[in-house]
Amino acid sequence: MQALKNKTEKETIILGREHQAGLSMAYLNNTVLKYAAFAFILFGVKLCLIGTFGSSVPFWDQWDAEADYLYKPLLNGTLKFSDLFAPHNEHRIFTTRILALLVLAINKIWSPMLQMVINAGLHVGLLLFANALLVRVTNRSYLAALLSFSLVLFAIPYAWENTLGAFQSQFYFVLFFSISSLWLTVTRDPLSPMWWLGVACSLLAFLSLASGVFVMAASVCMHLLFYFFKVNRSRKHLFGAAILTTLFILGTILTPVLEHHAFLKATSLTHFFSALIAVLGWPVGTNIIGAIVRNLPALLFVVLMFKRTPQFKSKHWFLLALVVWSIGQCVSIAYGRAGASIASKYTDLFAITILVNFVCLIELSKTIRFGKAASALWVLIVFISLGWYGGKTVKAELTAKGHTNRQQEINTRNYFATGSFEHLSNKPHLEIPYPNAERLASILSSPEIREILPPSIGNTIKFKGFSKPSKEFVLDGYYITTPGIADTVIGSYNSKGDGGIGQAELAFESRVGKGEVMIPVAGYPLNSGMKIEIVQGNKKEPVRIDTNPKETWGIAYAKLTDNNFSLLLTDSSATTWLAIGTPSVSSKLDGLTIKLLSHYFLPIIIGLSLVVYLFLKNELSSDREKSLTT
Repeated sequence: MQALKNKTEKETIILGREHQAGLSMAYLNNTVLKYAAFAFILFGVKLCLIGTFGSSVPFWDQWDAEADYLYKPLLNGTLKFSDLFAPHNEHRIFTTRILALLVLAINKIWSPMLQMVINAGLHVGLLLFANALLVRVTNRSYLAALLSFSLVLFAIPYAWENTLGAFQSQFYFVLFFSISSLWLTVTRDPLSPMWWLGVACSLLAFLSLASGVFVMAASVCMHLLFYFFKVNRSRKHLFGAAILTTLFILGTILTPVLEHHAFLKATSLTHFFSALIAVLGWPVGTNIIGAIVRNLPALLFVVLMFKRTPQFKSKHWFLLALVVWSIGQCVSIAYGRAGASIASKYTDLFAITILVNFVCLIELSKTIRFGKAASALWVLIVFISLGWYGGKTVKAELTAKGHTNRQQEINTRNYFATGSFEHLSNKPHLEIPYPNAERLASILSSPEIREILPPSIGNTIKFKGFSKPSKEFVLDGYYITTPGIADTVIGSYNSKGDGGIGQAELAFESRVGKGEVMIPVAGYPLNSGMKIEIVQGNKKEPVRIDTNPKETWGIAYAKLTDNNFSLLLTDSSATTWLAIGTPSVSSKLDGLTIKLLSHYFLPIIIGLSLVVYLFLKNELSSDREKSLTT
């Protein structure tokens, strides 16, 4: 009897463990799907913005910081390791430079659109990481609320400058390394291996953006708080605070000071306070009421923390550290950029503080009466404010961005093709992609830079000449009504009209060994007796083109497998003609970028499908539980 009882108890324990394992696996699957839904939808939204308003022309700081100071030394063999730490304005953007070099090394061509897509992936990854840590503060039942709030918060394109700026990854790096540093230095024992990893992250935050130095100050505050408020009286906290204080002082000393940027800084205490209120109140209002409303959850949370003083291992200390760090970011922007504190590129930093306030709100709602109603009201105010800001400010900014993109591409491309400075000089503001026309022309004249320019303005393919000449194929050989283009054009429309018959082979050399060749084509290449073929080694293949462009320009495509190739043009018809412009080449990553941008709706559909699946699954599970209880 006893043996049977023991056997029954053993089987019950096994079944219990299996049930628990099944629940854990189900939770894990649900969690992964929730993160995936969030990532797909947000990434798709950012791809839509890039595809609609992005430009393949490098913009502003890219010409100096990337082209002249990074890529040119790399390509001519003069780049030094110390150059990666050189100042860029008030910053030392080591992490951004490393990313830029890696992308160029892989892609071979300077591709701002590819950089934007990578930055979008960085931003989505950063937010996944941040929410994964924040849910450990609130507990896992609030994951859906966190992800939903984050999706609405970051899908609105108020920070379009960072999304559409290929050289803006430093804002995502500083956020990632700052949050990582706070997690490791606050939740781990001082001087432990993981704590030192947190210190390393704080250094990388500083080497991403100057305001990254404030993560060290936030950690110092937390260590001193732990010690003097008797949360943890270990002297290691004092040692840790001393180490981080030293690094903070060194970081402050190493932050460059630029005289010509002095006008951007706060000029008085009143000026600074006004900028700080605007930063703290965005987007609710640039006044004291807006600042109080937006940050009320964090203020109340801080009061609650000091009233209750939780144990050292509580994850609430990490949330408090984020509040302190957020204040440091706001102070930094308000002082250093008082004249433009609400510029689009800084709002990604402010948005993180809104997310931190939302997490504080969740924690308050657990303990304060009427907390859920107050939480709903606060969320409503924030989202209405964001929507109002987006409709009033962002729409106009993006419309202007779309106009200047087109003008910048036309002017830069025309200068590159003709060498005429008139295409850059005396242009309205932002109609060339750099503030100084002479400086831009100087950079564009560099042989190293000309070799890697995006196909939209430059050409990584060199025309080596005719390997099989023909008198029937001539320069600018296209029908008179066909619009001219800046490229060199070879065609079979000549003095005989379209009656010439012949064959010509044009030799080219590409800097990119593999990729997709894009060939401007006009005329009737698909008619009987007409051919355009690509020759690589001993292999000859027809190019891909959907329809006859006729008296306009279309694009033909071919797969590039070698640096050297030829285009074989055949006109065997006495009644039609064909012409090609200078080919350009996109690498595999550029081709992938184009596909992603043109199919931005696919990740959105996938993400929404996952949301519907999770909703139906939870509803069915709820119905099943109700039926079992009844």
